[in-house]
Amino acid sequence: MIIKQLTIENFGIYKGFHEIDLTITKDKPVILFGGLNGGGKTTFLDALQLVLYGKQAKCSNRGQEAFSTYLANAKNRYAKKDEQVELSITFSHSTGTETIEFKVQRYWKVAVETRDKVKVFCNGEEDRHLSQYWDEFVNEFIPLSLSDLFFFDGEKIENLANPDRSSELIRTGIENLLGLDLLSQLQIDLGNVERKRKSANIDDTVMKKVTLCETDISEQNTVVHELRTEIASLDKKASDYNLSINKSRQKVRNAGAHLIEERDSIKFELGAIEQKLKANQSNRVKLDAGCGPLALVSNLITQTKKQINLEKQATQAKVIEDAISGYEEVIKASLTHAGIDKKAFNKVAETMQSLAADRQQIAGTDCYINSDITIFNGLDEKLIADSIERKHLSQEREELLEAQALFDKKLESVPDYETVQHLLNELAEHEVMFKNSQILKKQKQALLEQATAKLDVLNQRYSNLLTQQSKDTFEQKRAIQVADHIGKLKNTMQSFAEKLVIENVEYLQTHISKKFHALSRKEKLINGIIICPTSFELTLQDNNDQAMSPSRLSAGERQLLAIAVLWGLAEASGKEIPTVIDTPLGRLDGKHRNKLINNYFPNASQQVILLSTDEEINGEYYIQLSPSICREYHIQYNEQQQSSAFTKGYF
Repeated sequence: MIIKQLTIENFGIYKGFHEIDLTITKDKPVILFGGLNGGGKTTFLDALQLVLYGKQAKCSNRGQEAFSTYLANAKNRYAKKDEQVELSITFSHSTGTETIEFKVQRYWKVAVETRDKVKVFCNGEEDRHLSQYWDEFVNEFIPLSLSDLFFFDGEKIENLANPDRSSELIRTGIENLLGLDLLSQLQIDLGNVERKRKSANIDDTVMKKVTLCETDISEQNTVVHELRTEIASLDKKASDYNLSINKSRQKVRNAGAHLIEERDSIKFELGAIEQKLKANQSNRVKLDAGCGPLALVSNLITQTKKQINLEKQATQAKVIEDAISGYEEVIKASLTHAGIDKKAFNKVAETMQSLAADRQQIAGTDCYINSDITIFNGLDEKLIADSIERKHLSQEREELLEAQALFDKKLESVPDYETVQHLLNELAEHEVMFKNSQILKKQKQALLEQATAKLDVLNQRYSNLLTQQSKDTFEQKRAIQVADHIGKLKNTMQSFAEKLVIENVEYLQTHISKKFHALSRKEKLINGIIICPTSFELTLQDNNDQAMSPSRLSAGERQLLAIAVLWGLAEASGKEIPTVIDTPLGRLDGKHRNKLINNYFPNASQQVILLSTDEEINGEYYIQLSPSICREYHIQYNEQQQSSAFTKGYF
């Protein structure tokens, strides 16, 4: 199946008629669309799915909305009241040696109860049978259950990367690829036949109880089905809410709103720093009021110490002089009386005279300080200690000033609450909706458990009623035999299905493993992939062949794993179906993006349609992908025309 053309008229953001050529060449399978968020990329994907699947289409913003309501709301709001909405798709499909061109038109007008109509053309001629039963016939081309493999949002691929979601995806893919959904339906049908055959073997008194029990079982099955549907819907809502929460949080971070909660903390820190600066200033003042200033006159202190020492020596010299001067003459007289040699006597006299002159010189020193040297005891140590303390206080002040400047800058970056209030309200609203959906899901799960338990009781009661009483007639024996054969057939089918799954799971896990290795930037990240044939849970093998949960992978690696699962299942299906990806690179980092650009997009399918923003496939990524691009379009909203439009060429 190759899509050749899509037309859109008055649908969503597209006012008027728009025709898009989607033909490709064999060596260039990629058609690249570029558009800003809100420009109409997702609407393009919705149009593709809606024209094919109608009521069953998995459109982005439908939710639980009734189909007629969705169709009415999908009309362009600027289109005229009497104008209709029309979507058409032209594609070719090969069967053996024959290639047939199909054109599907889906159109409607807004009314009290809006209903769509379908026309299908084969090689240019209308096929009324196909037109009437197209919603069933479309599954021959793209089974609805497999559409997630070929039409998906790259931003939401993170949800499929969840191990629980991936196992469900693998289960659905395998069951549809192998036709096990038909086997399941056949088992249900056989169960109904078995029940009717067994009921033929009971008397009239029990029959009434059986009929009532069958009614109860049917009603309870409806309850269980509705609860499971509601839970699935809540899961999808929770996933959408989670995506909205992430986007809102990013907006809050970009606006700096997350800092508002830190405002009081920042102000508290600034107040503490201010107090510390005041204490630091006070300590420095106290330090400077002590002996600190003496460090400025260290030379004068040295001279003062020297003068005190000189005055001390002068005092001592005066005392000595007074004590010795009287004895010098006595010494000289004693020496003369002893008859000492005159030369020796003169020498002693000269020495005594020289010493007396030195003492007199010292004793003649001016004394104006008249203090003791002990007043300077400990001064040097104190000055050194004060110097160290002064340096410490100065360093502390610098650090406090730097911290003050940092917190001042933080405080300046905190926006006013009024400017970001709408962002915070939006985030809070999304978080409340997510929480409410989780609470409601738990309530529904509790109800489902109760309903399932009640259903088990009813089935057991039904079985007991069937065995209460037998009628020994030929037809009744025949009914028993038929019921027994049906039971054996059901067991055989179950065994066949299990063996079929085991055989194909081995092929599929090898296929997915190869695809993951082609996408992963870490060549030796895993050694293999194991898929459980019963639970369909996916387990990774490390290089030591030890089991490793997918949760150990990074967020980007889990997304690549989900893409590998989609790619592997799609290729294993053997169906030639276009792959359409909205927001193809999502939140992947650069190296992971390179792998998708070079290994996945050119090989995902015979025809690959990419709906990219300007921040995804750009620069080097665009250059790498260019050899595989057949056509390029730019989707841009025009305010004057009140519509988005397609122009040739990428951004």
